[in-house]
Amino acid sequence: MNDKDLEKKIKDEMDREVEESGFSTPLKVLVALKFLDDGKVEEWKKGNIQALERVINLGPQKVLRLLSVMSAHAKKNGYKVKREEYLDKNGNALQFSRSNNDVIEGQYSALYYDKFFGMRD
Repeated sequence: MNDKDLEKKIKDEMDREVEESGFSTPLKVLVALKFLDDGKVEEWKKGNIQALERVINLGPQKVLRLLSVMSAHAKKNGYKVKREEYLDKNGNALQFSRSNNDVIEGQYSALYYDKFFGMRD
């Protein structure tokens, strides 16, 4: 898949999620686009996988591109952003990236939402 196709799929999935549930996250997009298995996400949440990046079926540069596209698309469409805390069953912070870089961790933990988030039926 070329970059242009990937970018369109990311944006379309993000918009679909925001329309459907009021918010989108990189994890939801990665799972929806089949780059990440939901079972692996559950294993990671249990603390059985050190860095989620290890089990994403997309190269590191494309993952960074996905994170960047989501951030730019959110800004362009007026979505708000907040950071979600991802904790394991013992309350420890979960690690997304192999490097544990604060900027990358923040991008992974972004929750993009519309102004009506939390006000839906």
